[in-house]
Order: sequence, then C-alpha cells, then structure tokens
Amino acid sequence: MKEIALGYTLAKPVATQEQCTAYAAMAEAVNAHNAACAVGDSLWVVEDKADRYEVAEGGTVPEPEPASTLPTTEERLAALEAGLIELAAQEV
Repeated sequence: MKEIALGYTLAKPVATQEQCTAYAAMAEAVNAHNAACAVGDSLWVVEDKADRYEVAEGGTVPEPEPASTLPTTEERLAALEAGLIELAAQEV
C-alpha cells in the first residue's frame, strides 16, 4: 500500500471491502498524524472531492486559550443554573 501522506487519494466510489479497508487506513493515518501534532503544526483532513477522497492540509494547531480567559467552575455552574431556570420557566 502507498504511504498515506498529504496528497494521498482514494478513488470513489468506495464499494469493495478492499476499498473500505483503504479508506479506514486513510482515516486512521489522518487521526494519528493529528494526534501527534503540536502547536503550529499542520493538521490533516480528508477532503470529499467529486471523484475521490484526498488527504489535505486542514489548518494548524492553535495556541491554547490562556487559563485566565476560560470560565471558572463557579461561572460555569452559574451559567448552567441560569439555563436550567430559563428552561424550567418555558415548560410551565
């Protein structure tokens, strides 16, 4: 089997077991590549083209959000409680 990297293609339609196995291998390779990426690395995607599936670049791994911009546990609970109260009021 050809090495799965950027530009790898698989013709459509995927109908036989061999083709299904090849598609699964392509998806697994994309997932494995993305799991090993660090901030700034290129992510891969499987593009659904008219006549083929193709491994392509899909952006880069972003910098993580600074902890100070993330809501605290208390803020998250308050938002959930407010949403539940609003939902309960709608059901009356």
